[in-house]
Amino acid sequence: MPPRFFPRPWTLVLLLPLACKDPETAAAQKQAVQVQNSLSEGRDALTQGQYVRAIAALRKAANAAPESVEPLLLLARAHQGAGNPGAAILTLKQAEGLLPGTDPVIQKQLADLYLGEGQIAPAISTLVSLRDEGKLSNEDILSLARLQARQGHPDEAFTTLERILRENPDDAATKTVEAEILLMKGEELLAANLMDRVLQASPSFTPARLLRARYFLMSGVYDMAEADLQAVPPEDADTTDVVAMKARVLMEMKRPAEAEGALKKLVEDDADNAEAIAWLAEIVCAQGRASEAQQLVDRALHLRPRFARALYVRGRVLEEQGDARAAEDSYRFALKTEPAFAPALSRLWRLHLKAGRKPEAQEVLERLMGLGEGTAEEKAALANLYAQFETQLPRGKKLIEEVLKREPQNPEYLRIQKAIDKATPKKKKAPSGPVIIRGRR
Repeated sequence: MPPRFFPRPWTLVLLLPLACKDPETAAAQKQAVQVQNSLSEGRDALTQGQYVRAIAALRKAANAAPESVEPLLLLARAHQGAGNPGAAILTLKQAEGLLPGTDPVIQKQLADLYLGEGQIAPAISTLVSLRDEGKLSNEDILSLARLQARQGHPDEAFTTLERILRENPDDAATKTVEAEILLMKGEELLAANLMDRVLQASPSFTPARLLRARYFLMSGVYDMAEADLQAVPPEDADTTDVVAMKARVLMEMKRPAEAEGALKKLVEDDADNAEAIAWLAEIVCAQGRASEAQQLVDRALHLRPRFARALYVRGRVLEEQGDARAAEDSYRFALKTEPAFAPALSRLWRLHLKAGRKPEAQEVLERLMGLGEGTAEEKAALANLYAQFETQLPRGKKLIEEVLKREPQNPEYLRIQKAIDKATPKKKKAPSGPVIIRGRR
């Protein structure tokens, strides 16, 4: 016997008045009930992570109530949960078209989706518009300033930061972002002093610890970087940012087993952490296990198909396998997703140099310097290219003197310094002795 359908009591209560109304009103009320039922089903499915079911229910609600924004906002969340950010962006734009002016909630969601898709420029543009309208929280303003700085726009980042610097100049989070922008501008001494002041006042402020650890790492002072990371409060010690930074420092200190162990624990605790998986792939690749690294990269890219770090590690694997052209393509894909992604730039200049493309190598190295991401080796490499091309010699001299302060006996650095001095035009000496003025007889 086929199953019989018994209407629920509350449904009968809703439908009973329909019989007493004219057909048009009854149809409108019936449609409203259907929309609410679809919305309830969609919300329930979202809560349970059943995104396919949520999409079906919310589409039904959106089609039944085309003038309503709510089904579209929920539908965008369902698309995002299902791993389809492109559809989520289109849905949000459709919702935005139903509202007069700009809605800050929708704009913020759009910016987050753009960032997830690696579309940095529209994300920044959207957030700047919200900033100018006074619709960003202080936390969002700090995120925007940091994003602008990391894209190589420190002056724009300072413009964003100014308004909350004036309101609360001693706030630890604000001062930390200010220090990061200063690092991007190459003002290392000012940035270091500012980080020291922040940590003296707030020793347990993890973002400042991480920033100073990164500064020490880039400066080659690995023991100081490790000390800062060990001082991170226990509640933050197992976060992805902290563990990834620890892994970087441990790799530089030639302790790969410890680095791999820390990241493996992170991945075991969160199997869907694409960032941790990509970091683990990089550590595994660095130890010569290319096939294992490739499996991890595939896993990370399955979770986040346009993830710059995973694309970069795929390039590292290809380099290990001797396929320089495919590796270069992978680095370019990573940079297309995230144009200021320093690790990809760091590998790309090396490939240019190896292939004899010195002008291209110089251009990439200059981009790294502009982002405040150049290592001592990279500063020396750029100075060496300036010496060979006999161009920007004062800048090359400054770069090589900077790295020589850390390694004054490094023979390669001394050779580059000598080459720059040789290429630098000598100033003509002013004539000495009496000046004889010859006149007419």
